[in-house]
Amino acid sequence: MFELTNEQRPCFGLKPVDPGWERIEAKPSPYHHHTTVTYLEGTTLRKFIQTGKNIYSEWEICEELSPDRQYLLPKTAKGKPVLFSAANLEKRTPTGMCLSFALNSPGHIPHISLYSYPSQKNYYCNTYDHYPMTGIDGFREWVEDWCEDTTVEDLAEIAGFATEPRKNVKFREGDVFRFKINRRLFGYGRVLLDHALMRKKKIPFWDILMGKPVACSVYHIVTERQDVSVEELKSLKSLPSGHMMDNRLFYGDFEIIGNIPIGDKEDYPIMYGGSISALYRGVLLQCGKLYRKIDNGTALSYQFHNNGIGFNLCFTLPVLQACIEAGSNDPYWEKSYPAYMRDLRNPKYRAELEQIAAQFGLEAHQLLKE
Repeated sequence: MFELTNEQRPCFGLKPVDPGWERIEAKPSPYHHHTTVTYLEGTTLRKFIQTGKNIYSEWEICEELSPDRQYLLPKTAKGKPVLFSAANLEKRTPTGMCLSFALNSPGHIPHISLYSYPSQKNYYCNTYDHYPMTGIDGFREWVEDWCEDTTVEDLAEIAGFATEPRKNVKFREGDVFRFKINRRLFGYGRVLLDHALMRKKKIPFWDILMGKPVACSVYHIVTERQDVSVEELKSLKSLPSGHMMDNRLFYGDFEIIGNIPIGDKEDYPIMYGGSISALYRGVLLQCGKLYRKIDNGTALSYQFHNNGIGFNLCFTLPVLQACIEAGSNDPYWEKSYPAYMRDLRNPKYRAELEQIAAQFGLEAHQLLKE
């Protein structure tokens, strides 16, 4: 059974296991195919680890057990003790850094993240930079490579990151930001549209996106530099913009470095299709702040809702690098995820775009950055 060593833990901002702590396995859920390990200081839980064939997660935690170690004690006087089990531990709140690895099924891209629960910020996430591996043995090799690559400066940076407090960042449309692609490389992007602000101002739009969505673009640049200026970025192309939750901006994962005012010709995601609401029947079109609807109309196609949304920007490093090399976004449309292929901005859907624009009395160029 794999578990980080005390020598490896500082490389991830995790606290070492104290020699005086006692190692105890928590009662597994009948649906779990992994082992849950805890470390106790007396009756206080200090560390929570899940490890198995395709999973590893390690959290800092601070929870109290009953004297007989059979129950997790409540945080408040109104709460009740619950059985000390893996399932109940998963519901408790981490107190520090968290390292997680999960491979949902063979052949899929694994998910690896290193983040701080108190600050809600990611130090590393492989969403953009896919690291091929198979199961826990592959993750073990990744851990060894990470630790071997860790410098004294890295250790100081991670230790500082682990103690950062949570902050709420105010951002606005046009803001330019820097973000981590992987441990060493940075990318730059721009906020084009804040849907939550539209809701607040009661600006009519097709509100079918979950959470607090923002539309963001990513510039054609991959670099180790953290000092790229807004002026340098103005001359660069961008990938087609996409929707994401605002968490990365709100908690400061993306560092705002300046602002480029929103112009008349920005690249916005296009959403089109029949209503998904039982309260309204019709056809709707949304592109930036352009909103149109046809009551009781019939959609020409039902594959262009384009309302998928997650917590990350809509690209991968190989696709971005291919676009930079080509000097165009053609590789994006050719190599990107299937969900983004069903995008009316894709050149292969030009005929469909023209038909849809005409349905609303518009022309295709009004929906594109042309």
